[in-house]
Amino acid sequence: MMIKVGFIGVGGIAQLSHLPLMWDLPDLYKIEAITDISPSLCKYISEKYNVKKIYSNADDLIADKEIDAVIVLTPDPLHYTYTLKAIEAGKHVFIEKPLAMNSRDIRGLIEAEKKHPESIVMVGYMRRFSPAFLKAKELLEEYNKPIEYIRFRDIICEGFFYIGQTRYTKRSRTLSDVPSNAFKEIADMKYQQHSVALGEDATELQRNAYQMLLGLGCHSFSAVRELVGLPKEVKAVLTSKNGTHFVSLLQYDGFIGTYEMVNDQNVVQFDAAIEIFQGDRKIKIKYDTPYIRYLPSCLEVIDSTRSDTKTTIYGPDYHDCFANELIYFHDCIKNHNKPKTSLYDSLQDIELFEKMARMVKSEG
Repeated sequence: MMIKVGFIGVGGIAQLSHLPLMWDLPDLYKIEAITDISPSLCKYISEKYNVKKIYSNADDLIADKEIDAVIVLTPDPLHYTYTLKAIEAGKHVFIEKPLAMNSRDIRGLIEAEKKHPESIVMVGYMRRFSPAFLKAKELLEEYNKPIEYIRFRDIICEGFFYIGQTRYTKRSRTLSDVPSNAFKEIADMKYQQHSVALGEDATELQRNAYQMLLGLGCHSFSAVRELVGLPKEVKAVLTSKNGTHFVSLLQYDGFIGTYEMVNDQNVVQFDAAIEIFQGDRKIKIKYDTPYIRYLPSCLEVIDSTRSDTKTTIYGPDYHDCFANELIYFHDCIKNHNKPKTSLYDSLQDIELFEKMARMVKSEG
């Protein structure tokens, strides 16, 4: 079963992951159409991937009856609008995280989805399709021993360093045919949507921390939620003065946890991990940068007794987690199964982030 897809947005993440991966899955997907704010970028992508249809706007692409599924890879503030239109048109939809910028809009999407049960709608949380993550989940289910502590973190340098050394991409911000006011309009939309989430009186620090959680923290919180559930309570949050360094203390059911988030552009590193402590066992999932495809994933498990200790490494496994989630999306459409990364699934993260960001104190 081949799924004909239309891309709304063909910027950095589309060029790094979704376009080449779908191109490499010709039995599953055909890139039928694209649209983007930049006509020259559309021309470049259409020639590279032999795409026959270029639309000047998203509405016409969504209305194309030959398109089975819409791939929403726009700037975050536009996710809600195009996802809603695609659902209402009866399309299957894949949206990169975050699904939307506030819980109100996600509830609206959930109501729209109820009216269109024919549509499979999936949010792109690729870390939950990593082989290391899936093995860790399997081991947790098999080893039925109480969790005592969980520690997870995202201490990273953003993608520009890695992209510059590995893959050429065309970025809309560098193209002359993008309307001069486009990025200001998107920034204004983001501010308004943050206000819905946090209130009109939300501070700049709260807004910065919230955006960090939406854009980066969602990866870890979503993965941890699948493994151990939601925290019962957020005990404390602490941020740096600009909101780019964030720490939280979390109370789960029967154990505590900590989350660290550092978006550091001065040090090249990608330290993203989940560590789960179960007395005489520790499970560690280690993630590498998603900006370089086919990097291996590894799972480390340490089992100890009073007289001995054993470390087991699962991997390295070179299956790409982006590819895994696209294969999974196809399988959901083929078998009409609701994805595990559903609209309601994503709502749980956004509601938690709204609560956490409101706890941020203005003094930083």
